[in-house]
Amino acid sequence: MTDKATKGLIQLGIVPKDVIIAETKGRVLVADLAIAKHQALLAELGKGGVQVDLINDPDKCCKQIASQYYEVCVVNLLLGGSGPFDYIRKLRTLSKNPEIRIMVLSRQAQKTNIQNSIQAGANDFVVEPFDSDNFRQRVLYHLTPKKVVDASAYEGLALTPQSVPFLETLLEATELLCRAPHGSEHAVFLKILQKIAGQLNSNRTSLIIVELESNSGLVLASSDDPTFRDFPISLHKYPEILHVIHTGSLVLVEDVTRNAMTNQINDTVRSIQIGSLMVFPIRFQVEVMGVLTIRRPQANELPTSDVLRVVQALANAMAAHSNLKAILRRLYKDFSSTSAA
Repeated sequence: MTDKATKGLIQLGIVPKDVIIAETKGRVLVADLAIAKHQALLAELGKGGVQVDLINDPDKCCKQIASQYYEVCVVNLLLGGSGPFDYIRKLRTLSKNPEIRIMVLSRQAQKTNIQNSIQAGANDFVVEPFDSDNFRQRVLYHLTPKKVVDASAYEGLALTPQSVPFLETLLEATELLCRAPHGSEHAVFLKILQKIAGQLNSNRTSLIIVELESNSGLVLASSDDPTFRDFPISLHKYPEILHVIHTGSLVLVEDVTRNAMTNQINDTVRSIQIGSLMVFPIRFQVEVMGVLTIRRPQANELPTSDVLRVVQALANAMAAHSNLKAILRRLYKDFSSTSAA
């Protein structure tokens, strides 16, 4: 559902037409052949007033999602039988809520399964067995307010004077990255991140590469701390990053205090105050291999579409060098292991 303010921004061309604003309604449909394992989720979400309906029959699930309004549907890939991806498409087509968020569960975590699920209409992919608390956090993330913007909404749009400072940063970043000597990548990343942070009034802007198979990430640099580098993180704790990695879309939480999941950031990250959050996908060739996260101290609206476009280009420019660094690190690790053996 789109609020009046955002409708006005869409009419002015400031916010892309396909921006989605998900309003909390608190109703979840869980479709799985083994529903007993979701009892803990049902109990925990129920404490917060979220209604959870459990179904273990594929036909009944279709009827339920077509007749009742849900914000989130959790569906096990096995429920679709021999045509699991067609089943996901069917659920999205039948859904009474056209903006429903579909979370897929599966033990088959191959990259093709994830990609096919997202292409079929899923918003998230959860690998089984899962940690109950992390799974609950991901459901809460999809239940609460956020904006999701597909890159195609702003690619090719005309640039305005507002984007000029960011274009200058993009030019500077490209020059720095192209002539950076080996070993100086962190210093270059830091300089670019600090420039972006200053332009967007961010108190922490970070560059992160991810490894989906291990559900882990590596923070290469962060604008607020020159000594912070190559810091490992678990993606289980960052459903917003997983969302971006899976879908390739920009995610914006304008006010983290209105989001049940992101509101916890201020409890766990006490070094800075976080009011709003932007997470850009970074691409190397056709693969989303990391994110650019921009945290700001106050709640903020989405920047104009042309500014988003340039910031996305900045993220992609850093991605190529990030990927190269990751490949070299992996090769060195494999070489060291072989030599030691």
